[in-house]
Amino acid sequence: SRVVFAAKPGQMQLRLAVEDAGQTVLDSEVRDVVIPDLTAAVSLGTPAIFRARTARDFQTLKSDPDPVPLVGREFSRTDRLLVRVAAYGPGTSIPKLTARLLNRAGQAMTDVPVTAPAASGERAEIELALAPISAGEYLLEINASGEGGEAQELVAFRVL
Repeated sequence: SRVVFAAKPGQMQLRLAVEDAGQTVLDSEVRDVVIPDLTAAVSLGTPAIFRARTARDFQTLKSDPDPVPLVGREFSRTDRLLVRVAAYGPGTSIPKLTARLLNRAGQAMTDVPVTAPAASGERAEIELALAPISAGEYLLEINASGEGGEAQELVAFRVL
């Protein structure tokens, strides 16, 4: 599960509490978090990764607007990944997104198609079939560029 909420750019203090069924606090933590201003320059949100093991699972994932992303980064060669990432640009501009598969040494192996978002802040989709990839460690490099500059996210994963 996950928690989603709106927050204004700037410094924020996040208080977390874990409670049991009787609402007794079992543990708590306070974290200082900096919320970036996503309207000032080109930037990318955190990529969310989803795994499908069958073609039907993949179609179900694609049609679900808000599935729960995976935490793990180890996959089988029979898996197919769907990566969703939000791209932000100044004002209403939509950054151009590209993606590449890199090997463990960071060398480009192939370009990966990106389905562009319709508006700034909406999520682009990247589909990555792992069947043609041999076992090993890889990076998915996601780049955004536009009138507000450039941004990059790297997603490391392992194919077993």
